[in-house]
Amino acid sequence: MLQPLARLLLALAAALSAACAAAGTAPAARGADPLVSSLQVAAFADSVSFALRVTNTGSAPVELEFPSGQTHDFVVSRAGTELWRWSADRVFTQALRSESLAPGETRAFEGRWRVPAGTAGELVARGFLTAGGGRAEQRAAFRLP
Repeated sequence: MLQPLARLLLALAAALSAACAAAGTAPAARGADPLVSSLQVAAFADSVSFALRVTNTGSAPVELEFPSGQTHDFVVSRAGTELWRWSADRVFTQALRSESLAPGETRAFEGRWRVPAGTAGELVARGFLTAGGGRAEQRAAFRLP
């Protein structure tokens, strides 16, 4: 009984996959996300600026599903302890929304941290989209004098 059921399920999965591919809606293979991101960090005496760039390198638009009006965030930490979060003192709309990133399109997101007096040493910045799935996240180490 199990073998005929397993064969039927495999046949249904193959048919569904073929139908999705024919309709152009087949999901991307695991690890084949066309989003490529980079994070630039520029440290100054009293501030640090961040630029997260996200590019769709694929041949089809990418839909980014956001759970709120927030599209991105930046976090600075030292030895695993969070020191600053760009979104901490901001308010965002509480509405699900999506944005499309066309093939070859790049979006840039920027932030600035006013460094508290006495903050120095090796730090790590993390920039990421708040769209679901942990997509487009980058880290960069930097040093404050």
